[in-house]
Amino acid sequence: MSRHHRLSTVCFKELAHGGGGVSAIAELRAGQRSRLMLLLRALTDLASSHPRIPGPLPAPRAAWELLIEAERRSPPSVAHLLLHPQVGAWLSRCLRRLRGVAEEAGAEADEVPLWLETGYLHSVAASAALLAGIDFRIVVGVRDGGVMLPALGFVALAGCDSPVAEIVADGSGGRALRAGPHTVPLPSDLTRDAKGWHPLRRLHGRHPVHPCSPYLDDVDPYRDFLRPAGPARLSEPEARGWQEDFDSAWALVAGQSNVDPAGVADCLISVVPVRYPARTEPFSASSPEAYGCVLLNPPTDSATLAASLIHEAQHVKLGALLDLVPLMHGGMEEIHYAPWRVDPRPLRGLLHGVYAFLGVTAFWQAHRHAVLDETAPSADFEFALRRAQTSHGLRTLRTHAELTALGDRFLRGIEDRLAAWLTEPVPEVPLRAAEDLNLDHRLLYRLHHLSVDPGRTGQWAQAWRLGRSAPDTLPTTVLCASRTVVSARPALIRLRLRDPDGFALLREKPEERPFDSADAPPRADLDWAAGDTAAALRGYRDRLAERPDDLSAWSGLALTLPAGPAKEALLDCPEVVLAVHRALRAPVYGGPDPVALAHWIGTRR
Repeated sequence: MSRHHRLSTVCFKELAHGGGGVSAIAELRAGQRSRLMLLLRALTDLASSHPRIPGPLPAPRAAWELLIEAERRSPPSVAHLLLHPQVGAWLSRCLRRLRGVAEEAGAEADEVPLWLETGYLHSVAASAALLAGIDFRIVVGVRDGGVMLPALGFVALAGCDSPVAEIVADGSGGRALRAGPHTVPLPSDLTRDAKGWHPLRRLHGRHPVHPCSPYLDDVDPYRDFLRPAGPARLSEPEARGWQEDFDSAWALVAGQSNVDPAGVADCLISVVPVRYPARTEPFSASSPEAYGCVLLNPPTDSATLAASLIHEAQHVKLGALLDLVPLMHGGMEEIHYAPWRVDPRPLRGLLHGVYAFLGVTAFWQAHRHAVLDETAPSADFEFALRRAQTSHGLRTLRTHAELTALGDRFLRGIEDRLAAWLTEPVPEVPLRAAEDLNLDHRLLYRLHHLSVDPGRTGQWAQAWRLGRSAPDTLPTTVLCASRTVVSARPALIRLRLRDPDGFALLREKPEERPFDSADAPPRADLDWAAGDTAAALRGYRDRLAERPDDLSAWSGLALTLPAGPAKEALLDCPEVVLAVHRALRAPVYGGPDPVALAHWIGTRR
């Protein structure tokens, strides 16, 4: 292991322009391997002196010594294991617990005993020894009805009540796990199913030049870095469905001219199926703590899945790059608007978003020129939406971020790549849809998170009651992050552009909703997405008469009003209109007409 890692100028330039081929990713992976080995050593040292460890397991140093022995025999095998994303996710979580951070933060740290969570180290060592092909004997913890062998698979121990199990591999080729009266032989080929053995499946993106074969992980307790969970084995039909979707999506990635497919493939180590609510955007996630892991909701279509894979690969690259070189100072306060998030974000989060959506913009730019069928308007829309969001995020970084010299070079690379795309013509319908949704997003952010000075708001309310003109100076606002309510409009626009017939059917029968939602989409949103602004305007006014704090309806009102003072006020200062409306409400009287109030504010001197 080298003491210092240096990123070559060529690779840095590739990464700064949103790319990164095999050589660049190899440099990033080398840094990650060293980082993870250091974290493993730190965990071993902390655990060795912790009063609640080792429990019924051998001392942590026994696992460390087996890991070192495996590395001496087969360094590539141990490097493969260290770079397995779930090992990184466990390391970060376990180190926080050992240092008391999880308990101090109120995390549910006692769900898994500390000795058992730390004991994943013994399972890591067992996997390393199996991969290296050495003889060994080690005791590991039993969890969730079995034993996880990271990067290999899960040993199921149905009905076992023993807290520990022993794994033995001897020179005769025998390999087995024993727990109390249970014995599970491990097959000679650990990639194949056997009785009691569930190997990690792989997805296969078949391509003659740029194949991609990440794990399809449904068993490791740390596969979902957002929340540890027991094994949830996909059925064979479900696994085949994921394979078909991935293969179709990877064909689109591998055929790209704007991204380096080989580099993306080397960033994708593990795909984890999850089911998180996602009405406005397809859900996907990655984490610097789990290098190469991507959480994904079941795919909706091949192009969206391909864009998600590139999006998360960008996050993976940038996370590894930031472990090697500093790009900015500070930037941790969550106070900035991000056009792709409903909550305020720190500048470092904005940097990640800009880089991720640069890759997504690159994908859609190439894809929209490659499709000639009915999906073209959808691809045009996604391109227009993502380039505008990326550009907005870049402007925020340039205005507020304290960049290092390398950070400045990095942003200049992104700006150079994006510049030509910002001038590309896009057909009117998808372009207008992207502009409207970006405006809608900004309005909803302001309505949710900007709080207006109550004293000045009271003065404005008094002026209204007395029939005076609105004051000429707007009240000051402060950021006050609050819980957000998700709008149905982005999902409806996507459906209309991707599947006009399906959208028409939904408008006719809203109860037959095609996306995750407990309720049918609001009628006003359906009318707006269909382009019937007059009907949508009536619908939003009716919603506000019934529910004056319906923030999505306030934003919808701004989108559908005709040009004039009322629209200008709602576009320029929606939070002020809302705050004054709230101040004027009485227990019985629901407040003034929102449009009249917005017109009054819009005609201030």
